[in-house]
Amino acid sequence: MRWSRVNWPSVGYVSLEDFDGQREHVARVLEDAPPAVAALLTVKWTDSRIARWDVEHPDLEHPDDDDDDDTATTVDLPGHGVPDPVVVHTEVIVRNDEVLDTPDGLWRRWNHARVTLRLRDAVVDPPGTDPAALLAGDAHVVRGELEYLHELDQWELRLLVSPVGEVAIRFRGVRVAIRSVPESVYTELDARPARGWHGPVPDGWVEYATEVVRAAAYGDLGGLHLADDASDVDDVDPRWGFAPLHAAAWFDRPEMLEELLHRGASLQLTDAEGRTPLTLAIDRDARRAIDVLVAAGADLEARDGDGNTPIVRAAWGGHAAIVRSLAAAGADTRALGSRGASLLIAAVDSGDLDTVRSVLALDVDVNAEDDEGSTATARAELLRDRAVAEQLAHYYSGS
Repeated sequence: MRWSRVNWPSVGYVSLEDFDGQREHVARVLEDAPPAVAALLTVKWTDSRIARWDVEHPDLEHPDDDDDDDTATTVDLPGHGVPDPVVVHTEVIVRNDEVLDTPDGLWRRWNHARVTLRLRDAVVDPPGTDPAALLAGDAHVVRGELEYLHELDQWELRLLVSPVGEVAIRFRGVRVAIRSVPESVYTELDARPARGWHGPVPDGWVEYATEVVRAAAYGDLGGLHLADDASDVDDVDPRWGFAPLHAAAWFDRPEMLEELLHRGASLQLTDAEGRTPLTLAIDRDARRAIDVLVAAGADLEARDGDGNTPIVRAAWGGHAAIVRSLAAAGADTRALGSRGASLLIAAVDSGDLDTVRSVLALDVDVNAEDDEGSTATARAELLRDRAVAEQLAHYYSGS
């Protein structure tokens, strides 16, 4: 990489998702920026897929002619203990979405791009990573993270691939290209042969978690090896950002939750993304876990990172049964969430008719306005599906 150090602070924060307007900045930041500036680059891939994965062993007698700054020399990367790094060629089909407000209502548009990476002087961890597993029809990138390791003068790209687990690549040189592609390029990857889930749960990362987090995820009470003091119960897996209670909530393990709570696990403990066990259970529609957490005294009025209480978050997610159970447990049905949204507005935005019906049966202000002055009725009119708007019309008419 050539670090010109010219005008880099003006680039600002960019992400590998910014392929519509920042693709040139992304390439320049990765390939040419000094580390302090390149650290502004992030990776946040969700439900993306690896379309290519080739590992090239450099030929010392035939250096790459197309890379004037990339010689094919091999070096031992400190901290790996693995000599003879390789060159990794990979392509990831990235997808993200945006919600458009059109005269015909709200609708979601998917954007897709092909991110092509050539990683030089690279070491792959685990070293026995099977390319066929990464290229399987049921494999997708759940999360991607890019970090510059100052102490080693290297980059590290970490991909959480379900069901494979985490794949980390440390490298010293990189070439990147980002091109928009049609959605068919993404969907056609479904046709590739499936490799099947690794382990008893459909989340391959569990296999690489700490022993206690793995036991909590599986609901393996016999394999739960925790110390007696509460600090061990709340230890967060440094790789995945989950404590045992988070994993038990994520996988809806009520017996494990009860055992961990008995051992002193904290209901307020947040994971690496600031989510409590109750928040995780709501997002996963883990109803048995929610019953246990609520009975144990989980705070029903705690705010998440977006300012939503649990019941508003459940409404926004279209989890009708959870909305009903939280209301029955005493959650404030008139609490406002993100951007001043009422429970009914959140339910309407979910587009789920059962959730709207459930909320209308509760003590809510049906005429409440959010911070932008919109009511639930106004929000319903923006939806393409007329069922929610018709349900509200029947409610207001008393029929």
